[in-house]
Amino acid sequence: MKRFGPIHTSGSKMDDTHLFLMRLHLLIVMVRAKLKGYPVGDYRKEAVLETAASVFKIIPNLNISFLGSSTSSHLFKERVKLFSVMATAIISEDYPLGIHRREAVLDNIEIIIQTAFPRQKLSLFHDVLMAA
Repeated sequence: MKRFGPIHTSGSKMDDTHLFLMRLHLLIVMVRAKLKGYPVGDYRKEAVLETAASVFKIIPNLNISFLGSSTSSHLFKERVKLFSVMATAIISEDYPLGIHRREAVLDNIEIIIQTAFPRQKLSLFHDVLMAA
């Protein structure tokens, strides 16, 4: 299992920060997959909606000082909350996705990745995503 967050936590139990970052990672991958045209079945849709709701609920109370980013924690938290709302709208397919909205989602994803996962490449797994 990939471990996110502070590097110095070898062998320790996962905390809320690790769980948040794993959920955020999953949400980013699934929204990118949807935007690239991969199928979204009922189980995947339910999982993404639950993950987006969880990320939205966790972020206000999370201490993200470990990121050490030049971005303010308030701005990062607001971007993540916006992204979780965007993800819910995109996955639920009740959201008309024009070119400008698509670009706004992708820009927000890139800024979140630069802040939360600066040294990691978040990639899509074609074989897994094709099985909706």
